[in-house]
Amino acid sequence: MDSPSSQEQMVQIQLALAAELQTQHGPVLGGIDLARALGYRSSAAMRQARYRGQIELALFTLPNRRGHYAMTTEVAQWLAMARIHRALPGEVVNEKEEPS
Repeated sequence: MDSPSSQEQMVQIQLALAAELQTQHGPVLGGIDLARALGYRSSAAMRQARYRGQIELALFTLPNRRGHYAMTTEVAQWLAMARIHRALPGEVVNEKEEPS
């Protein structure tokens, strides 16, 4: 088989992202770490996107804690799906970038 299917690529990307995010942040992401993982420059930018309904990820609150949180594995899955499904036409999706 020459190239893996997009489903296989998504799983590979998801597993790599989940492992990296779990190592760095643990099972739950929140605050600036969540905002940056989703590609926002700040917590305020993510808050605005949430108010506008632009975040496609399930966020939740925790008792006696401020802010919104997401499961690290769900963030990894969302990022992997975004990478595969929103790649530019003709763009090759590789798990690892080759050094130039």
